[in-house]
Amino acid sequence: MTENERPPGIEAVVNLPAFEWDSAEAVGYETAQEAINEVIGCHTAALDRERRSAEPDQTRIQQLRAEIAACVRDQRGLNPRDRPAIQASRDTHNHRLAALRGEAR
Repeated sequence: MTENERPPGIEAVVNLPAFEWDSAEAVGYETAQEAINEVIGCHTAALDRERRSAEPDQTRIQQLRAEIAACVRDQRGLNPRDRPAIQASRDTHNHRLAALRGEAR
C-alpha cells in the first residue's frame, strides 16, 4: 500500500511501536475502557434528563459535563503498558458505576 492509498487517519496507527501482551492484559485493558464507557453513558443519560427537565439545574448540568470530560481524559490517558493504572482505573470506574446504578434505582 502506498502512502496515497492509505485510508484517512491511518497515520495515527501506522507508526505505533509493536507491543506484545497476553490475553489477560488485553481483557484488563478492554474492561477498564468499557467501565469508563459505561460511566460516561450514565452521566450522558443523566445530563439528557436534566436538560429535558421542567427546570434544568445549570449547576448539575455543568457538573455532569465535567464528569464526562474527566472520564474522557481518564480514557485517553490509559496506557496499555501500565498494568497498575489499568487495574486502578477499572476499580475506580466499576465502583463509580455501581454507585451510579444505585442512584438510578
